[in-house]
Amino acid sequence: MPSPDTQTCEVKIEGAWLAVSLDEAAAHYTMAVKRCPACHGRVAISGTYSGLNVQRRVYHRKAHSGCPLKPEAYSGTPSPHPQALT
Repeated sequence: MPSPDTQTCEVKIEGAWLAVSLDEAAAHYTMAVKRCPACHGRVAISGTYSGLNVQRRVYHRKAHSGCPLKPEAYSGTPSPHPQALT
């Protein structure tokens, strides 16, 4: 399983998965399907805005205890999402 990176996700472009930053995904790939780079579960991007500062984060559409990017639910053992996108 890849090392977790909280500031990237994968977007499906023309049938292939491309790793991009959350800022790029939110700006250029808003309608593309997105998946977690660690467990390959479907994700969405949320953001908080304060002045000129934007903080983005990825959240799983369906919770999964095997993803190290979700520390509040992580079981300690990495595993693919049960509904992993391919």
